[in-house]
Amino acid sequence: MVKRMLLSVIIITLLGNFEVYPFWIWSPHTKRWKNPQISPLSASKSQMELAFSFWKEKNFKRAFKEFKKIISYYPTSKEAPIAQYYLGRCLEELNKPYKAFEEYQKLIESYPNSNHLQEAISRQYSIGEYFMNKKEKKWLSISQYDLVEHPSISIFEKIVENSPYCKYAPSAQYKLGILFLRLKRYKEAKQAFKKLIDNYPTSEWIEEAKYELAVCQAEISLKEDYDQTATEEAIRKLEEFLQEYPDKEISPKVRKLLNKLKEKKAKSEFLIAQFYEKQKKYKSAILYYTSIIENFAGTEYSKRAKNRLKQLKK
Repeated sequence: MVKRMLLSVIIITLLGNFEVYPFWIWSPHTKRWKNPQISPLSASKSQMELAFSFWKEKNFKRAFKEFKKIISYYPTSKEAPIAQYYLGRCLEELNKPYKAFEEYQKLIESYPNSNHLQEAISRQYSIGEYFMNKKEKKWLSISQYDLVEHPSISIFEKIVENSPYCKYAPSAQYKLGILFLRLKRYKEAKQAFKKLIDNYPTSEWIEEAKYELAVCQAEISLKEDYDQTATEEAIRKLEEFLQEYPDKEISPKVRKLLNKLKEKKAKSEFLIAQFYEKQKKYKSAILYYTSIIENFAGTEYSKRAKNRLKQLKK
């Protein structure tokens, strides 16, 4: 008797240390055992009402789980697109913006006729701006975006890809270029701005895109020491922009860029003139020195060209 009592105490003590799991009930409808915490309700409409009840209570974590059940168990129901949209909304409330973007993307891809489509694109655009304006982290002068792709890049690219004619597409395309420019990925930035100019010629961003395109071309040419074609194109684009928008306030940085480009081109022509001079082809040398003086006034090589011309004329 004492042994049995002792055994009972041990069993009760052991059971008390185990976690009590949610109970299971028999469903006559499905003829299966189910766990109410895991399984959905028997109808998509009822499940939606349950999910919304948690949403209204601001229990977004539980609401997410309940909306997810609709996608998992009733993917073709009329409630499914709404549930998919609210999965993104829940994740935004839970401060998981990129995951929210991915859920909105699933809505666009899986339910293109959803009534929430434009709202989803709008929210994607806002998430892209959030990451674009978020201060980047740095470790020993190394940016986090030197190690991983900037999240706004994929977001803006998807907006343009998904809805090229929506009101957010031109802005997304322009901001994509700005992101590449910030990251010093000048060739990608150039392509992004060119795409904006080609595809959205009436956009409010056209003037800015032409300006940034000229800047990109300038930055590219400064990195290519031997390709004078790139330098010539960069100078041409900057000067074209200044002619097209004479009242536009140009930053000192761009003025400095233009001067650098002219110095680079003048240097190239000065070296050619020197080559002809050494070969005693003085007429060709004079042509190049004259060209430098006429086209690159104010540069260091313009002054040097004037000195050489004086010497040659003697």
